[in-house]
Amino acid sequence: MALVRAASRGLVVTDAGLLVTVLQGRTGEYWLTPGGGQNFGESKVENVAREVLEETGYRVRVGDLACGRDYIGARHFPDWDTAFQQTELWFWCELLDDEQDPDAMVPDVDQRGVRWVPLPDLLGSPLYPRRLAAWLNEDPRTRPVWLGAVN
Repeated sequence: MALVRAASRGLVVTDAGLLVTVLQGRTGEYWLTPGGGQNFGESKVENVAREVLEETGYRVRVGDLACGRDYIGARHFPDWDTAFQQTELWFWCELLDDEQDPDAMVPDVDQRGVRWVPLPDLLGSPLYPRRLAAWLNEDPRTRPVWLGAVN
């Protein structure tokens, strides 16, 4: 059965760079911003805070909407992800504490760790969606809010 899901992701940016989760999958190592599916009865802000904590061990204050996109599996990975689609919204996040809480972590199945990546190093990296790496390095005054159906 085909599934369309709502998801939210956190953009946690500090002097160290962007906080990403490191995963291993069909395409090798890849990085994602922390986030995932929104639970029934959960607000977007609650969704982001929960997902960032579970996947990274960091507590955050969720701020403004940054950008969004459609992930359409049939377009992006037609060999194996044709029955999945989600709309993702990214929100700016601020660390509440510099210390990770490993006891709070519930990493995704394919997750191998977390990493801080300097923004210029995102270009050409295994960050998905690839458009996000360029977007983070663009002039904030002119970058779009809607990224489209990109991966």
